[in-house]
Amino acid sequence: MTITINGKFNTNFEDPLYVSELIDKLNLSATPVLVEVDRIALRPREHSSARVVDGSVVEIIRISAGG
Repeated sequence: MTITINGKFNTNFEDPLYVSELIDKLNLSATPVLVEVDRIALRPREHSSARVVDGSVVEIIRISAGG
């Protein structure tokens, strides 16, 4: 399947794919992130039930604290 992650096309993933699996595959599971799929912001508790499908546009933002 073809998805767009942060503006870049990607064909390395197979359907079905949940957001939590995508985060794991991108090695971001230890990092706090904000995720938006097809312009819908997801709460962290929704990551395991929200699906990424062919053509989805995913935006992932890493959260960092500091001053």
